Amino acid sequence: MKQHPLKAINCRNERVFLDDLREAKGFWRTFAGLMLRPALPAGEGLLFRPGRSVHTHFMRFPIDLVFLDEEGRVQAIREAMPPWRFDLRNAAVLIEANVGAARAADLHVGDRLRFDA
Repeated sequence: MKQHPLKAINCRNERVFLDDLREAKGFWRTFAGLMLRPALPAGEGLLFRPGRSVHTHFMRFPIDLVFLDEEGRVQAIREAMPPWRFDLRNAAVLIEANVGAARAADLHVGDRLRFDA
């Protein structure tokens, strides 16, 4: 069954953070994440629940990481994490997005994201 993308919206300013957000479900999708992909199209992102520590091994491009609590509030943002790095934070939700996506949505710690189908 094909997964329908979610739209992630910053509730503070109603800016769209990502308009093609897909949840990584299952062992392989969670393990592989964005590894070996040549690029991430604009507006696309990957959501992990829970958002356990992340690595960018075997990735070809840097990414923005957004860590959320159970209520969708931004706990931390790591911009432009390059390939071959670790981030050992744990969160209820983790979103991987293109570099600049968090800044373009004017996303800040404390903002809440809404996920629309």
